[in-house]
Amino acid sequence: MNSFEIRQKFLDYFARNGHTVVASSSLIPAQDPTILFTNAGMNQFKDIFLGKEKRSYVRATSSQKCVRAGGKHNDLDQVGFTERHLTFFEMLGNFSFGDYFKKEAISYAWEFLTKDMGLDATTLYISVYKDDNEAYDLWHKVIGIPENRMVRLGEKDNFWQMGDTGPCGPCSEIYVDRGIDRGCKQPGCAPGCDCSRFTEIWNLVFMQYDRQSDGELVPLKSPGVDTGMGLERLCMIVQGKDLIFNADMFDVLIKKTEELTGVSYQQVSQESTGDRKAAFHVLADHVRSTSLLIADGCSPSNEGRGYVLRKIIRRAALFTQKLSSDPKTFVKLAETFITSMSPVFPELTVNKTLILNLLESEVDRFSHNLIQGQHILDKYIEENKKAGITKLSGEQVFKLYDTYGFPPELTHLIAREKGFDTDPTGFEEAMQKQQEQSGKKTSDKTEQLLVAENIATKFVGYETLEATSKIIFAKSEDPENIENWIITEESPFYVECGGQVNDQGTVTINNNVYTVVDLQKVGDMYNPAIAVKIKHAPENSTRAPEIKIGDSAHCVVNAQARANTVKNHTATHLLQAALITILGPQVKQAGSLVNEKYLRFDFSHHEALTPEQIVAVEDLVNQKILENIQTKIFNTSLDDAKTKGVIAFFGEKYNPENVRVVQVPGFSAELCGGTHASSTGIIGCFKITSDIALAAGTRRLVAITGPEALKLFQQTFSTVKKLSEEFKAKQEEVLGAVYKLHQNFLEANSQIKQLKKQLCKSQIPSWAKDIKPVGATPFLYLETEDLNPDELRMIAQELEKITPGFYVIINKDAEDKNKFGFFGYVNKTYEATVNLKNFSQFLKDTFQLRGGGSTTMIQGGGTVVPGNFKQEVLKWVEAQK
Repeated sequence: MNSFEIRQKFLDYFARNGHTVVASSSLIPAQDPTILFTNAGMNQFKDIFLGKEKRSYVRATSSQKCVRAGGKHNDLDQVGFTERHLTFFEMLGNFSFGDYFKKEAISYAWEFLTKDMGLDATTLYISVYKDDNEAYDLWHKVIGIPENRMVRLGEKDNFWQMGDTGPCGPCSEIYVDRGIDRGCKQPGCAPGCDCSRFTEIWNLVFMQYDRQSDGELVPLKSPGVDTGMGLERLCMIVQGKDLIFNADMFDVLIKKTEELTGVSYQQVSQESTGDRKAAFHVLADHVRSTSLLIADGCSPSNEGRGYVLRKIIRRAALFTQKLSSDPKTFVKLAETFITSMSPVFPELTVNKTLILNLLESEVDRFSHNLIQGQHILDKYIEENKKAGITKLSGEQVFKLYDTYGFPPELTHLIAREKGFDTDPTGFEEAMQKQQEQSGKKTSDKTEQLLVAENIATKFVGYETLEATSKIIFAKSEDPENIENWIITEESPFYVECGGQVNDQGTVTINNNVYTVVDLQKVGDMYNPAIAVKIKHAPENSTRAPEIKIGDSAHCVVNAQARANTVKNHTATHLLQAALITILGPQVKQAGSLVNEKYLRFDFSHHEALTPEQIVAVEDLVNQKILENIQTKIFNTSLDDAKTKGVIAFFGEKYNPENVRVVQVPGFSAELCGGTHASSTGIIGCFKITSDIALAAGTRRLVAITGPEALKLFQQTFSTVKKLSEEFKAKQEEVLGAVYKLHQNFLEANSQIKQLKKQLCKSQIPSWAKDIKPVGATPFLYLETEDLNPDELRMIAQELEKITPGFYVIINKDAEDKNKFGFFGYVNKTYEATVNLKNFSQFLKDTFQLRGGGSTTMIQGGGTVVPGNFKQEVLKWVEAQK
């Protein structure tokens, strides 16, 4: 059986047993800060286990895309050197949400492996958690596993948790005995041994607890089952392969690598070092993880998941060198992967251009840095060797990271090949020091409000901007009651979500008017309470009246701010649709901000938009505005929305049973909970004001609509009209007239520079006569006005031709009398006598002037030239021996 058949057999088996087949979620976790990437099949079901979410089904099965290359579950460093580690893999899983538990989970697993997969039952071994007698008895007494093929293991092996916090529980693992001739070959070898004899293929986790940040295990409201089996490992076992990289899904990648490099995989498999064999494995694995991460919206960057993606790409680029001198090998391999796996992952085809462009850009950048960085690394290793040190210091590793983009893991890899170790602790200390110095150390100061779990608010802000409602929660923020948190039964206030900012407004309670200063959603994810922070500024007293539960609150949204925000939000949807139309389906939203002044839209794209593309996007958006299309807003299930082609933002968490669709019929359809215009004509007009790069593969557009766009039009029209009158030209000719004036200015400025240069040169002989011996050095003190550094350098070099020596030039600013520059130049003949580093220190100590440069030239500046400046400089020169 090939991997396509095995994947389908698994899903079909559990579908026959009453499970709903659920599509893989994105590799980018939706609103889950506890993990960098989706690393297990249960990630998308986490809130069900926590009791925060309910689905229409209680049994599910999936083949989930997973990446383990950062955070708690990080396999990156092992990939290529072991027979089973991968950064990307598919996790086959079946799940029960308060339905069946251990008995059924164990029976399903055994039946599928022994019957559907045809595995030899006598080769299967079982491990259970040390205290889980129930699971032990089920395997032994019900399934019939003899005790000599069962082991009890501790928390390290048989207690599973997704992260430092969250759902967890005891687990039971199924192992395949691959033969006494493998691994440690010891008679007592059993599951739990670190050797390669026993390969774990399926982990049955019995979700019973929610681990808190303090380590406490709180029983889950809905205990259930979460199982996970790596598709790649299962294929390796079913297909009788020794290595995971010999399974069929890697065949096409290994063969393509052979074709691209001219190196035989079979041949390098016989080499003693194993480095080139590891390179084959690294490329085959990393091309899968990087391509799919980019397809799911991740872009290389210097922080977070983007940094991990960059590390994987650079690790692949490094290993490519072991097989080929062509740095593009990895990019070409990605084309093969996209073609071969698009039937399973159609997002690869949609994002093919983006994937290839981003990979090529990253590989090119790293190839350039690698040459310089390896030179410095070799230098460090040589220096340390001479000093008898066999470890690179944390400072050295950090220097390579900070200057040349070498992730510490890559430095460790290269150093290890040269017999050197690294100091990871020292690297972290250097990183921490740099962050503190640059002010990048941050802390989360977001205020968290704790309320009862059953409190909820009905949001009425789609229909009205005013609502009078009973207060069901109140909390004073200070003794004077100036600031308070309240929750009402109904609220018109929109809470920041999906890029749209909080509403502004007021709340009136007992005839006292409060300003809304903050809004939060608290409680249940899909049925939250809207907490409103209000501030009172009483006129006649220092203490505000007490707010009590049961009081009536009249809530009013700032209508103008909401109206303008609405324009910008609907325009954001039109913008995304226009970008997809103009640039292609690979465009994905990477973030947004919508407020009353402007909209900001971040999206995946590998290059700046051309002026023609910007105009095309603007024209298309404005065309839809002029058509005054009625927007259509409705609720449906997530699956139904996806079937209809509705766009979802990859970082957003959606209720699978109930999502809100905002549709501009015939042009745009997105999942969105924001407030929108009833028709596109309300937007008025649309104008892009900037296009910048945020990171490799990510662009940011800023645009304005409605009143702000009109204001810009008026300002622009007024400016052009005034210029038209000034230049006595038609408005359409103003740009040409300004360009011509600018060219004339540049030409005149060039002539002035030439004249100044000639004037300076004509004065050189006269200035040279003033060069007099001071101490042991010919010296000149000269004052000039309004010259640039190049002109000052030219003066020094011309003087040097006549009388070599030491020159100090003070250059005053013609326009700003409180500004001057100094320039110091010494001929190499006198370099030993006049140390410019010491001279720079003298200026700093005596006059608080700062400057820098080389051993023969320094420059700097200050405000007012000190009255005794010349005399003190002369004294310093005279003292030099």
